[in-house]
Amino acid sequence: MRNLFRALRGKPVELSPKQHEKMAKAQARADQMIAEAEARGRKAQEDYAAFRQQEGLPDQQLPTTLGELFQQAKTELGGTFDDRRDVLDPGPGADLNRPPAEIEDERERAHIAATERAHRDQARAPYSAPKLPQLRFTRVGTNATDQLAHISAVLRTVDPARVFGVYRVPDRFDLSRGSEKDAYVEWEIAHAPDALQNAPAPVAMSALSRGTHLVLRAPGDLAPLDEDVMGAAIAQADLQPEDCFGLTRALTIRGTEASDDVSWNAHIEGTLLFARTDVARAFTETAPHTTLNAPFHLELLDWEAVAAWNAPWRFGGPRTPAPLPHLPSSWQELLVAHLEIVGIAPHDCYGVQVTRTRTGGLADLSLASFRKNFTRPKLPCADGTPRPRVQTAQTLVLAYRDRPEYAEGRARWSVYQRDVLRARLDHRTNEREPIVVDDRPRPSFAEEVFDLFNPLDPISPLPQIRNRNARPSLGPYCGELP
Repeated sequence: MRNLFRALRGKPVELSPKQHEKMAKAQARADQMIAEAEARGRKAQEDYAAFRQQEGLPDQQLPTTLGELFQQAKTELGGTFDDRRDVLDPGPGADLNRPPAEIEDERERAHIAATERAHRDQARAPYSAPKLPQLRFTRVGTNATDQLAHISAVLRTVDPARVFGVYRVPDRFDLSRGSEKDAYVEWEIAHAPDALQNAPAPVAMSALSRGTHLVLRAPGDLAPLDEDVMGAAIAQADLQPEDCFGLTRALTIRGTEASDDVSWNAHIEGTLLFARTDVARAFTETAPHTTLNAPFHLELLDWEAVAAWNAPWRFGGPRTPAPLPHLPSSWQELLVAHLEIVGIAPHDCYGVQVTRTRTGGLADLSLASFRKNFTRPKLPCADGTPRPRVQTAQTLVLAYRDRPEYAEGRARWSVYQRDVLRARLDHRTNEREPIVVDDRPRPSFAEEVFDLFNPLDPISPLPQIRNRNARPSLGPYCGELP
């Protein structure tokens, strides 16, 4: 009891000789148990090493310190990320999850980024088209509720023959709430230098919803892309690219609160077309269509494969120095490179856009996206107000009227990809996934309720109540299974 009071008062504890003896015995017993455990561990490692040697397996270095153990765990976690080696050849020694340390000084960062960009521009120059298109980007800040009316009003004074495309920038702002209602969003117009400030002219917006049955398909058929469907509507209306501002996927990014954070999900609702005339009404009235013959060449470039290395952080800019400095640091740079090498003119463009390929959650791209400072920076916006943002860009989509010189340009792009980028960023261009439908009989409602409370199946979904008897969907634009 006396020692208890001494400890509470912050004074050293005084032990009797008998207590010292008992403490010494306890310490000796603990030391003996630790030594025996370490001996068993060393014996197990020696036995395993002998087994690997007997089987002809290479030596294995096991972690011996806490730091080594953490590094091994980080490496194993990094193995869960796709390093895109089926798309990119990062070269020897490159590691997706161990990028070079970032430079903190802003002036030095800017110098390194400019130097890397200059080297990339120099490497691209020999592959450029004889006549280089001049490209400018104009951002328009608006809100999600009025965005379509706002961008249509802006386009009234723009010459469509001088526009490459118009599209919703796939960034989400206003990160404190999940709904996009009245949230700040941005659109971008990719155009030639003299495309803006023309005499006002009418602008028509055509919209096709993924939930509308517009295409006749069966299980096993190839699913159409959004651009395939709108392209068929354009062909039916005989709309020329000179009268087209751009087609783009209708994108929304909504959040769901999870503990003290928000998880973000991107949704492709359909496809939009800004042009001089509407093409959706007649196409919808004659649906469903068995064939889709678009009047343009469609090219898809995999930006996310590059971003996983050079720009993996969804809340900020690219890494500096770049882990793979021969690859672009932004999707705008990739778009400019493709247009300059193929040599595409704006009057041949039905649209260029940066968008999402898949609907769903936004996963981290690599361990390189992890930052010591998790503060989400406020980045410049089109309306002059800096805001934090989450970036979701996956794919560049280009739709343009084809010409023989563009076929030659695509051949140059293929060589440039192989020799300079060491990548196959156009690997999705001709991809169409087959339609797969689960048409198994649905269990009864009582069975679903039983499974929900079945202790042997703790991850059963909630019983479906709404649209319980609906037929399985064949996918966007394809309706339900007959």
